[in-house]
Amino acid sequence: MTPSLRVVKSSQLNLGAAHKMELVEATTALLTLLNASNVPLAKCMDGTPGGYYHAANASSRSWIIELEGGGECVDKADCEKHIHSALGSSNFFLKNTTLKFLLQDDAVANPRLRQMNRVYVPYCSQDLWTGQRVAASDETFGYFFSGHYVLEGVLDALDALGLAGAHDIILTGESAGGIGVWPHLDWLAARYPKAKVTGAPLAGYYFFAVPYTGPGHTSSSLADFREDAWPGHYSLWNSTVDASCAAAIEPWRCMLSNYSFPYIETRVFIIEAQTDKVQLEAHDWVPSSQDPFWSAPVLDYFGEWSHNMSVALSPSMAVGHPNGVFSPACFIHTDGWETTLIKGINYLTAFDRWYFDDETMKLQDDCGLLCNPTCPH
Repeated sequence: MTPSLRVVKSSQLNLGAAHKMELVEATTALLTLLNASNVPLAKCMDGTPGGYYHAANASSRSWIIELEGGGECVDKADCEKHIHSALGSSNFFLKNTTLKFLLQDDAVANPRLRQMNRVYVPYCSQDLWTGQRVAASDETFGYFFSGHYVLEGVLDALDALGLAGAHDIILTGESAGGIGVWPHLDWLAARYPKAKVTGAPLAGYYFFAVPYTGPGHTSSSLADFREDAWPGHYSLWNSTVDASCAAAIEPWRCMLSNYSFPYIETRVFIIEAQTDKVQLEAHDWVPSSQDPFWSAPVLDYFGEWSHNMSVALSPSMAVGHPNGVFSPACFIHTDGWETTLIKGINYLTAFDRWYFDDETMKLQDDCGLLCNPTCPH
């Protein structure tokens, strides 16, 4: 079939030039590697210790912790691709890094979050931050999957720096890090019962893949996310999931937020595109070669996928629900969020007003498919 032109964007949103933002100059934060003697289970895939980057504010009792993203691996060949990089070994961690997303240091774009203690946790376990494998074996291809223990080890280290007395804690993350936020929210709230705990996953709302099988379809370039594959992933990584969810349904179903959401009590601000680029291309077999001139069959698939995402987010969009939502009609994953606007504001401003001012923030485009004129492409 001859590819059609990309859907024409409408201008149904209330956009304002005053909200145009410049690129962010982020704080540089230094690396601290975990002490293997104190937290021996907190390992990267190759057995090296995990670590964290910390931009401290000793006068603040507020903390925001970000989990890095970077895919996942479920077979030996894919895992071997990461073992000689920072996604599999702390030997390749940079000595310092710039802070982005909700941790960025921009007085105009991010005026209040930047005053918190900000922690960035690099991702080196390839298990969606859920792994609890304490030994490398033939079953794990000779690697460790210890993402949960890395996070736990980081928290142990930060407790001595003031986290133990935190007044409020935000757990955020992008992509695989966003997926990893969900199973840890109520666990984190239980660990710090005196703190107000909040989740803010970016591009981390997933459901089981039902791939596009029309003309030109591809295959999964990341792990197979179809329903039948998840028991194997859960077993390989020995994953931790939300305890209430695991008590109610098959635990492996709790790996993704679409199925764990009903059981999670911690409030969440969900930042998720209506057509998520990585989910669609890497897990759902949509041919990236067509972008942006999508064929009619792909656009039909996009329409169904976007509808399913709207249904998934509908409980959080309901009047009176404590959650916040920022869901633009864009084809993006983790790039392009600062300039993407709904009703004239971006996700940073929306979160800031929802979190600090208790404003209701349920921002979801209703202009149609791929229609937000501020999308990056």
